[in-house]
Amino acid sequence: MTHGMRRAVLLLLLVVVGAVGRPTTVRAEGAARRSVWTQGLEALGRPLTLSADRGVTVRFGGEVRHRLELRDDLTFNDVAYEDDAVNLFRVRLQGDLRAGSWGRLFAQVQDAESIAGSGVNRTTGFVNRWDLHQLFAELHRPLEGVPLAVRIGRQELSYGDQRFVGAFGWSNVARVFDAATLMYTPADWARIDAWFSQVVLTNRVGPDAADHGDNFYGLYTRLTPLARHTVDLFLFMRHTRDNELVGERAGVRGQVKEYTLGNRFAGRWRQLDYGLEWAWQFGSRAHEDIRAWAWHQRAGWTFEATPWSPRVGLEVNHGSGDDDPRDGTVKNFDNLFPTNHAHYGYLDLAGLRNLTHLELNLSATPHPTLRVVVKHHWLFLDSNKSAWYNAGQGVIRPATPGASQTIGQETDVTATLKASDHLQWLIGYSQFHPGPFVRDSGADDAAHFVYMQSVLTF
Repeated sequence: MTHGMRRAVLLLLLVVVGAVGRPTTVRAEGAARRSVWTQGLEALGRPLTLSADRGVTVRFGGEVRHRLELRDDLTFNDVAYEDDAVNLFRVRLQGDLRAGSWGRLFAQVQDAESIAGSGVNRTTGFVNRWDLHQLFAELHRPLEGVPLAVRIGRQELSYGDQRFVGAFGWSNVARVFDAATLMYTPADWARIDAWFSQVVLTNRVGPDAADHGDNFYGLYTRLTPLARHTVDLFLFMRHTRDNELVGERAGVRGQVKEYTLGNRFAGRWRQLDYGLEWAWQFGSRAHEDIRAWAWHQRAGWTFEATPWSPRVGLEVNHGSGDDDPRDGTVKNFDNLFPTNHAHYGYLDLAGLRNLTHLELNLSATPHPTLRVVVKHHWLFLDSNKSAWYNAGQGVIRPATPGASQTIGQETDVTATLKASDHLQWLIGYSQFHPGPFVRDSGADDAAHFVYMQSVLTF
């Protein structure tokens, strides 16, 4: 670990200790100062009435976010220089026009900037200068007596725990779709969404545009028949209209027609929380059969009568890999459009593809405004005959037959401080400990990641 990284880790510890041990009088004085600040932001974002008779209002708001990232050996090679200090800035401005209970128009622009020494950290994954992030219209109950809403335009799609479909808000540019979504609510405890969409690609020299060759359809049902319990059923359909996609067998090319069927269950009983999710994937890629699967299981216990209300949790995740990449059957699970950052380690070294993941986590609330979380991850390949994929499904290391399937371990420590209803700070440290697969396939130096983020919303 470099000297700068050691100082950053020490800063993380000082922030946590300082937030917990701050005298009550100082907190009270800070609260008084923040109340004036909060009142100003609330006045700035207060809805304006355009027509009282028709219930037409408009509200302006936005977000200003900055994150400093300090990276050390994320390529696991201390000899090759790739370390960087990255300043990520994101500004969002939005307007939300509502017309009573029958309609809505939402517009949001975004500017994402990256100040970094490495050109890799100034790509479209980090930079998107003043572009349209969202613009959609909603019409509620277009058919009289039918509890249906229609949303058309550029929008976020986010379902369940975002393991398969999410907005990827951690990213400096995030993810949106050009989509048409139907939302049917037959009861207070049931909602069914159906949509057709195309993911929007970032363009640094022109307006962002949807990928017209990648069609994504979905049907998602959310049921809450019992208090504190949710049952979701889903079917995702992806049609990639590129006739030149390479198959497993030599000379085979064609499109992707892929279907993902599954369900999700999550609940809480007293101090015990639990959840599971599974997905079965089938269809064809380049005229070859798809047979892939994924699943997730978790359980946690909150010690509510204990100071700081600590929670201890365990979860296991699996995304299938391909143990024979030349047999004409595609077995690598397609993670679709997820928010992987929240699930498999904050270094983003894993997605739900050719992966078995175990996690032990501990969280506590030392103060109503402070939450501390510690996670430890064990990462394994499902098959060493398939590649090791990162959170974006890019290849970190190619398949290495005969190598170990143990990727390594990662430890994440985060502290989130809510200074007010509008201001939040996050500081974190992550370390990856390479395992035998990393050593068998190349350089195997430990990786370190420190970050400090502030978010102002209004």
